[in-house]
Order: sequence, then C-alpha cells, then structure tokens
Amino acid sequence: MNEYQEKYVALKEAYTRSDGSAASVQALYEYKDYLEEQDAPEAKWVLVDVCETLELYKTAYETLLPLVQQTDRKAIRKLSRLLDLQGVGDRYALRRPEGGKERAARAALLAKLPRFRYHPDPLETGAFLTVDEAVTCECCGKPTQIYYDGPFYAIEDVGRFCPDCIASGKAAEKYGGAFQDDCSVGDGVDDPARLEELIHRTPGYHGWQQEFWRAHCGDYCAFVGYVGYRDLKQMGIVDEVLDDVIWEEWGEEPEKMLKSLSNGGSVQGYLFRCLHCGKHRLWVDCD
Repeated sequence: MNEYQEKYVALKEAYTRSDGSAASVQALYEYKDYLEEQDAPEAKWVLVDVCETLELYKTAYETLLPLVQQTDRKAIRKLSRLLDLQGVGDRYALRRPEGGKERAARAALLAKLPRFRYHPDPLETGAFLTVDEAVTCECCGKPTQIYYDGPFYAIEDVGRFCPDCIASGKAAEKYGGAFQDDCSVGDGVDDPARLEELIHRTPGYHGWQQEFWRAHCGDYCAFVGYVGYRDLKQMGIVDEVLDDVIWEEWGEEPEKMLKSLSNGGSVQGYLFRCLHCGKHRLWVDCD
C-alpha cells in the first residue's frame, strides 16, 4: 500500500465512522484537490477511488479511462462498471460543504448568468449544462456554451435554450410553453406575477413523476437541489424539514420516509428554501 492509498483508507474510515459528517466529506474533497495536482500514476488510481466514494462517477470514469491497460482485467471491469454509472454523471454526488476550485469556477460563471429568483444556482442543480463546443439555442438561434437541460412543456419537442432566452421569457412565449406545470405548485401565492415568473421565466427541475414547486410565506420557494437523507443530515436540517405540515397530508411516518430518501435513488428528495423566512421545505416522489 503506497502513501496515497494509506491516506485514502484513513479518510474513508473517518467518513464511515462519522456516518458521512460534513467534516469527513470536506476532507475527502480536499484530498481529491490534492491528488488532482499530482503527476504520479499511483495518485491518479487513488483519485478514482476517492471520486467513487464521493459518487462523482463521471469524474471517476474520465480519470480511470487513460490509466487502463488492455491486459488489466480488474481495471477493465471497474471501468465497465463506471461506464454504466457515469451516465448518472456527478449530479448526485456528495455535497461539498465548502470551498473548492470547481465551486469557485462555478460561482464565477454563475455571476455572468441572468438571476433566477426561484432557481438561484441552475449550474449546481444541473438545470444548465456547460459544453466546450457551442450548441444552438432553439429560441434565438445563437450559439451558446451554456444550455438548458430540464423539462419544458410545449406542443413542439424543444427545450435546448440559452439562459437569456429563459430569463427574458422569450423561449416560453415563442413556443407557448412552460417550465413548470401551473397546477403543480404550492398554495398560498396570490400574486399572479409570481406564478408567471415561475412557469415562464424560471428553469425547471427533473422529477421522477410530476415536478412540484413548494411555496411558503406567500411566495414560491427557491429550488436548492436534489437530496437524500444523508444530504439533509450533512446540512444539519433534518429537524427543520420534519417540522412541516405537509407530512400530515402525505400520511407517512416522517422519520421513516426521510431515511428512505436516496439522492438519485427510487425515493428522491427535492429541496426548496423559502425566500422570506429561509426555512427549508421538501418534496418527495418515487420512480
């Protein structure tokens, strides 16, 4: 066992002992940053393992691909397994508690995008994808390296829009479509302008079934992202999420259902945050 492996084993044991605490996840991400700066092949092999633990499957696959030799059957099997998982991408990876060059780069890019009040970080949630080779926006016809990858309800099969065409409402107007079903939103919002902004000028999110947008304090909430139980626990908001009248409507045992949530799994959580009081609200559906 080399020095890179020894460090990884220690970090993974700490992660397991702490039941995925924020500090242990942060330590794994910081070690990932360190390994990415190393040239030694041994470091790259361990980087694959670190990415797997963090469930960064796309990154793990791309890291492993150039390392595999045709004669190494064990590595080929691992590559094949990651190939199946990399379709999931890095969307459902463990959340990084703080910092990191990827987050800094994303924040810089986000600052250049239009502001979406009800979906403040569409890069983090995967609603917008970035590509090196520009694609054509189906609304304005201009090339863009950032395009929408979420639901769009319209007669025509379109949806690859640039951020500006969504924010301005031009995409929804041109195709007579919506990014969110206006019948699948929370109650208690009386201002029709807020509904118009949500369904026509806000990027949507992918749900297993029908996407639902939570509301609180007389307004629609901001979509934070996809979560499982471990994410809620890491964020320290389990009790806050449990303190919600919606559990009575669902008729479920709150703790039992919450512990069944798995990010990217059959029972998926969708996290929202109230724009006014800051409370987190949850929506849950199944495949």
